[in-house]
Amino acid sequence: MSHPHLTRRVASALLLLLLSWQSASAAETIRINGTGCGVTLMKPLIAAFQKSHPDVTFEAQKSVGSAASLKAIAKGALDIAVPGRDLKPQEKLPTLAWYEYGRTPYAVVTHRDTKLDNVTTGQLAAMFAGTLGKWGNGDFVRVVLRPNDDIDTTVLRSLSPEMDRAVTAAHARPDMLMGITDQETFEHLKKTAGTVSFIPLIMPLSEPGTVNVARLNGVPATLPKLAAGKYSYAKRIFLVTRKDPSPGVKAFLQFLESKKARALAQKHGLLTSAAR
Repeated sequence: MSHPHLTRRVASALLLLLLSWQSASAAETIRINGTGCGVTLMKPLIAAFQKSHPDVTFEAQKSVGSAASLKAIAKGALDIAVPGRDLKPQEKLPTLAWYEYGRTPYAVVTHRDTKLDNVTTGQLAAMFAGTLGKWGNGDFVRVVLRPNDDIDTTVLRSLSPEMDRAVTAAHARPDMLMGITDQETFEHLKKTAGTVSFIPLIMPLSEPGTVNVARLNGVPATLPKLAAGKYSYAKRIFLVTRKDPSPGVKAFLQFLESKKARALAQKHGLLTSAAR
């Protein structure tokens, strides 16, 4: 004997179950981390992406840095790594895919109460060496260092032989402020009077008005100057995924290549590379 009502109820239940399975399979959480400015840059891009992909969520915790993020994605603990440098030979695994997304200028940044409009390389070197110890307002100059093997320190040293020597001297001085990541460095600059450092432009643009950005040798650290070759100090931002990324990761990467995303990235301080 057939039971049409029961049959319809079972069919409806099966349909609801199938739809729930489809919804669960469509939902995805993407784990992303990397250099501090890269994580900071991704936040507005993620927010824009989620407007059209509300089923995709992201885990973007406090920055672990470039090296740690590359180790994590190699072990399957991340879906997207955003390092602030190219991969080293031992990091270029056959299971990974990567490309440069763009460059952000390094800027001389101070605490917002330090009204510094322009600084020369010589003056900046004197601050790091400790021979220029006070600002015009009487505050002590407090340099915020980055780890000695960090790409940010390498770029800072490249400003001049004098700057190279000054950085070495600064690392030898006791009780110096240290920012392990871009985010830690930025926090020092926001909270500690008299601080100065050399950080990616993405950071001050993420919180306008919280710090002071100075010109270096009369040249502002802007995207037009970087694009024109009139300012050459920049941090390269890469995107790294597995070669067989999930549908959500694929969709996010496609979004990052869109005109909308590239315009948003430029607004937040990244001179994007040529479209792939």
